Amino acid sequence: MVNGHRQSAIESRDCHLRDMILFCGRPRLFPTPRDRLMMYFLNLKRPGLMAGFFLLGFTSPLSLASTGSQDSALLETLLKNGVINQEQFASLSKASGQLGSNELIDILAKNGAITKDQAKNLGSSTASADSSKVGGVKMVNADTKKDEGYVHLNEKGLEFGSQDGNFKAKIGGRVQVDSQVNWNDKNAPPGTDLSNGVGLRRARLFSEGLFFGDYEYRFEYDFVRNNGGTQGITDAFVKYIHFKPIAITIGQQNEGKSLDSYMSNNYLTFIERSLPNNAFIEQGSNSKYQLGLTAETFEEVFDLPYFLRGGITTESLGAPGPGNSSDNTVGGINNTGGTNGTATNANRNGFSGNTSYQLVGRGVLVPFKDEEGNLLHTGLWGSGRVLNHNYNQNGSLRTGGWSYQSQPDTDVDRTNWINTGNLTNTKCVGGTYNSATGVCAGGHNVVQHQANSVNMFGAELAGAYGPFHTTSEFMMAQVNGYNYSSADLLQGFYVSGGWFITGETRPYDEKKGTWNRLIPRSNFLSGDGWGAWEVATRYDLMDMNTKHINGGAIDIGTLALNWYMTPRIRFMTNWVHVFATNTSQALKASGSKCNFPAQGASASIGCFNGLSPNVWETAVRIDF
Repeated sequence: MVNGHRQSAIESRDCHLRDMILFCGRPRLFPTPRDRLMMYFLNLKRPGLMAGFFLLGFTSPLSLASTGSQDSALLETLLKNGVINQEQFASLSKASGQLGSNELIDILAKNGAITKDQAKNLGSSTASADSSKVGGVKMVNADTKKDEGYVHLNEKGLEFGSQDGNFKAKIGGRVQVDSQVNWNDKNAPPGTDLSNGVGLRRARLFSEGLFFGDYEYRFEYDFVRNNGGTQGITDAFVKYIHFKPIAITIGQQNEGKSLDSYMSNNYLTFIERSLPNNAFIEQGSNSKYQLGLTAETFEEVFDLPYFLRGGITTESLGAPGPGNSSDNTVGGINNTGGTNGTATNANRNGFSGNTSYQLVGRGVLVPFKDEEGNLLHTGLWGSGRVLNHNYNQNGSLRTGGWSYQSQPDTDVDRTNWINTGNLTNTKCVGGTYNSATGVCAGGHNVVQHQANSVNMFGAELAGAYGPFHTTSEFMMAQVNGYNYSSADLLQGFYVSGGWFITGETRPYDEKKGTWNRLIPRSNFLSGDGWGAWEVATRYDLMDMNTKHINGGAIDIGTLALNWYMTPRIRFMTNWVHVFATNTSQALKASGSKCNFPAQGASASIGCFNGLSPNVWETAVRIDF
């Protein structure tokens, strides 16, 4: 009766995926080691792996001679999803048709995809007498209740969902700690010394998953950004994926500029992103997490992978500084004379005027990529943002504007050494501007700069060859508006290169057009190796001095040593040297004086002119 049921399922081609793997194609009482391994991942329901297994399940009934191609498809899926690395992929490809062998099982255990106990069970060559359980993994027949769920807790977080795959959820997070020791200039002006210390860089919890089969979601909160306030929200979006590979996302999300900023900080080579990334994308009012609507797709044309993404975004939830019109910060005065003493409702528009908005897009093409993981990445991105302003009755600025700024590749001390200030501003000629009354003392003239829009452009070039990798980007921002000209062009670039001493090839994520998580050849914590070791160097430069903007210029060199104990635990150390700082325009504009700053305030930008400190940074990165 059982065999009859199985044969009927084969003939009708209408059996469930698990039945396909177990029974479709050839009847057998006990699954092979390969089937037991497949059943483990199916019950685990890991996001991203399912497509490969569906492919294997549907091709199995069609031809028993297709085992080799099925194995190749499985290996490619494991590689793309970061379960195995490039070297392991090449080794396993030579043993095509034997994916149930101990070699694959041992590799999965070593990479943390399965536990050692599970590997032992999956690798057993003796079929269990109980056909409902094989290798310690429960086999699910066609008549299994559809509402049966699963729960898994491992180093990748807490995962649970429905057996039909339409509902999934995962809870995870990351903890990152930085330290900084500085060698400051001996004759530095007052208030310009960088401070030593240790800081909690990020402490995030997230929930992500799938509902009704077509909707992905993600919500993440960073307790370091703003504990208890809306500034702590990074991701808060829903993504519609029914028309794969096209996806549509609505909510707060990464706006998608730049390879370095679109990539997760879990995968960065250096402790700090580059100067242009910090100034143009990461810092202050121009936070990369934006409310908006975007669409994206990834595919291949003539076997060349490409990625496209674009949309319209506005401002971040509760982001500080000029440019966020909805920033009702502590002490802000509303139109009835009251104050916002707690900065609650910082994500409300209130009395602050209209919010700004931007159009943004990014395109990536990989003109070369081989089976060894060697590749060449090219990319372009651009954006145009329209700014809005709110003025007092006398014409002085109340809220709005925009700004760019960056610290010298440091985080424990986040003092900005280059800073445009608000690009929409009011100042007096021949007198003192009274910010309380909004007028110039003595009736002197008021000269205004108003930034009406900013256009940004970026170009990306990256590649990997064996254990070597390189990344470079160029970025610029054009400021447009009253008392600005085409000469007001801010620009920066960086060039970096790295070498994995232990021989790994840097993984690449075609679905995002960024680098991906590194999987060491051998993990340190499992006791069978020393993890992965990497050395890297970078040169970056940022210039924000123009005809009408005195933001400063700085160039920096960085040396890095990274130890990847496992794919999710790494130690980083950077030596940072500031080659030159040019804030002479800002110094001249302030009267060439650098007075000791007020308590709680940093020195003015001009005071950093000519400084060239050294910084030693260390960091711990853990995610789950």
